[in-house]
Amino acid sequence: MTSVLLTGAGSGIGANTALRLDRAGIRVFAAVHDLADGEILARQASPALSIHAVDVTDKASVESLAEAVASQLGDDPLTAVVNVAGQGIAGPLELLPIESLRQQLEVNVIGSVAVTQSVLPLLRRGRGGRIVFVGSVGGLVSVQFAGAYHASKYAIEAIGDAWRQELAPEGISVSIVEPGPIATPLWAKAVETLDRLPASERYAERIDAFRESLRNASKNGASSAKVAAVIEHAVTSDKPRTRYPVGAAATVVPKIRRLVPDRLFDKAAQRVTTKAAETE
Repeated sequence: MTSVLLTGAGSGIGANTALRLDRAGIRVFAAVHDLADGEILARQASPALSIHAVDVTDKASVESLAEAVASQLGDDPLTAVVNVAGQGIAGPLELLPIESLRQQLEVNVIGSVAVTQSVLPLLRRGRGGRIVFVGSVGGLVSVQFAGAYHASKYAIEAIGDAWRQELAPEGISVSIVEPGPIATPLWAKAVETLDRLPASERYAERIDAFRESLRNASKNGASSAKVAAVIEHAVTSDKPRTRYPVGAAATVVPKIRRLVPDRLFDKAAQRVTTKAAETE
């Protein structure tokens, strides 16, 4: 039976993916940060889906998760691990507390590596295990006031590439899912981090515009169900792709970025942010 460990299953992309895989008859180990979110998820899923609390930044918590999955699997292999857990921290790098930057990297990068390391022995039990990282178009293109988030997603691109090469001889595939703007709670939470920053006249007008662009993304982004469908392909296909851009922006914007000089792109990005805020 196909079995998948999925982090970040409490909301957004993770919750949609957990339910989609569960309805496809896949055994899902749904890892959530908040058990209250897990209870909501469980009410919508089959009894085969199990809920597991985890803090991906805590070594003991990650080890406990791996042990719980191993115990439930018995001698069976784990088919795939899907790293969805993540957060968005926004703000000018000058004003961003260093602890916030550490938190961003701990959750989005170190946590994904830690979870994957912990279950690699379970993936190796089978043939052709899968590792899926949920990256972002933000791992290919950067804009102001999201530097910490972009840094984390650029790191996922590098880690995914390196791990794909390292594990290829064992037949373990590594895929990176790269969504464009998706309507998820992540953006609303990013606004909260922006609001906690100290006031700054230097950045005030641009921060206001960026705040509204984040709110628009939270409301008007594409459905996370599209990302869930792509993740299902990465988990179940005989030939999973190395990368899965999701949405027109994820396909087109990186190509344009490679062709446009830096300063011209910077001006265009400024205009796009302002326009997005004006639509509010």
